[in-house]
Amino acid sequence: MTGALAARLARSQGRVAQLTSLLAPALVTGPIDETFRKAELSWNGRRSCLLLSFDVDFPEDCDALPRVVESLSSHGVVASFAAVGRWVEEFPDDHRAIVEGGHELVNHSYSHPELVNAPGRFVSRRSDLNECRWEHLSLYERRTEISRCQQVVEAILGVQMRGFRAPHFGNVDPLPLYPILAAEGFVYSTSMLSPRGSRFGLPVIEQGVVEIPVTTCPRHPLSSLDTWHAFYARDGWHREGFEQILEAQLQRAVRTGGITNIYLDPKDTERFDFDHFLAHAVALGDDCWIATYSEFADWFKVQQGEVA
Repeated sequence: MTGALAARLARSQGRVAQLTSLLAPALVTGPIDETFRKAELSWNGRRSCLLLSFDVDFPEDCDALPRVVESLSSHGVVASFAAVGRWVEEFPDDHRAIVEGGHELVNHSYSHPELVNAPGRFVSRRSDLNECRWEHLSLYERRTEISRCQQVVEAILGVQMRGFRAPHFGNVDPLPLYPILAAEGFVYSTSMLSPRGSRFGLPVIEQGVVEIPVTTCPRHPLSSLDTWHAFYARDGWHREGFEQILEAQLQRAVRTGGITNIYLDPKDTERFDFDHFLAHAVALGDDCWIATYSEFADWFKVQQGEVA
């Protein structure tokens, strides 16, 4: 199977694509790595780039925020946090710790549609979650979710967020959202898995909005490299040694000149050696630029000849 065919399969996200990624992941990861190699890009003067983010989806994630921010601060690492408006309203102090720690907030909708309890995997202490699927909402309803989150965060925390991540983005098409995001003044989105992007893992500018693709698991390259994938999906793909997989991805990015754009759930950072992972990232030194999404998007727009 050629790399081009594997790429088309990856974008299809169908059963054949899933089977291909499980039986021969290199058929998907190979074209992604080759895309970075051929681009021969320098990420703000560094060989690779780490964009570390956290999805604050559940109240349990809010509980963990002060601890996560403390760990980041102890290693001197900056990160981006995808915030849900209703939880900012209920847990303002926990979210304020993010801002006071010098990190970035990202718009993740007001109520996070398709947020469900999953017995046998994870069950939140809350039962009043929004189970409506994001892609079933009208564009007007999606825009309302985005705008309301923006208004809540600005009113409570005094922050005007510059980027957006769609809830359960791996299952949705972000293209209809770009006009909405541009009209709302957003600079970037990170709502697409790298195999589905038009340039795989390389960022693109869509209608004035920088789309920063999310890195997928090297062993299961149609699934994002996140803690849900590691500990919950299909009973957990990587319950042991998750930090080693993260570190291997960082090394892969250094070898290929690539980007590692990952998100973790704050509540699950105690389930692996989070501090060891942070120490490993920092130890890459001049080989890896660690940035927030805003820093990266502003830099990328300048590189593309656009005003940041």
